[in-house]
Amino acid sequence: MRIGLLSDIHVDINYYDGKTDMITPAVCEAVINNGVDVFISAGDIASDHSISLDVVDRIEKTTGRDCLFIPGNHDLWNENHPGMTADQTYRKLLKHPHNLASGPVSLKPGWSAAGDTCWYDYSFGTHELFSMDDLEKRTHNGRVWQDSIMAVWNRSDQATHDWFLNRLRDSFEKSASDEIIAVTHMLPIREFTVPVPNDTWDYFNAFLGSVALGDTLIRNGNVRYSVSGHVHYRKTVEKNGIVFICQCLGYRTEWRDNDDPFEEVEKSIKIIEI
Repeated sequence: MRIGLLSDIHVDINYYDGKTDMITPAVCEAVINNGVDVFISAGDIASDHSISLDVVDRIEKTTGRDCLFIPGNHDLWNENHPGMTADQTYRKLLKHPHNLASGPVSLKPGWSAAGDTCWYDYSFGTHELFSMDDLEKRTHNGRVWQDSIMAVWNRSDQATHDWFLNRLRDSFEKSASDEIIAVTHMLPIREFTVPVPNDTWDYFNAFLGSVALGDTLIRNGNVRYSVSGHVHYRKTVEKNGIVFICQCLGYRTEWRDNDDPFEEVEKSIKIIEI
């Protein structure tokens, strides 16, 4: 079975001419051309949950393949839905049958995909430079971490992080003895954070994932692949019996020497076989 992996496609931020989604057609073409049986997105499909759900449905309709996904932090943003909490948006997204946050999905006998958005607990921050009080402000050098404005949980980041980890463990338990492709938006290993020292990212790495998330995947024993996004890297690290994959399309402004969505999606999609 061929599994296609790609995160952080950001179809709305990546609109052409301010209104045209070229990313979804490019994803569909890559899925078909690569003989993908199941496509998995690790979140940040769009910065509006209604657009994200529409993209998932369009991918499935066009390709005839299942599109499994988990919400990223951008998918939870309320910029176009003032007053909505992140929890309310998350609940709306849970209604989609291929949202892995609703529960694991069997891929084939002996294999399941399971996952959730997960969150950050500041453990990836540089604590020699910043205290927990500093990090809780979620602002540094004039830059504000936008989740503090547009993904409001009405509880602390640490409490949100722990809530997600409990949900993830429950999902793993429902996968029974299956080998697991674990899908999270947040990063489970420090190797995927931005290299430091870096005046900006010594601080903002705190909001990329957590050490506890990685420990949860490793201790499970059945996780064979970890798929994440969020940081807009394309990296693979193998350790502790798990292949950790961060596979992001990212923003058009980040693409190197290219502004062709079909070419860039084809370059960035990763195929694994199980």
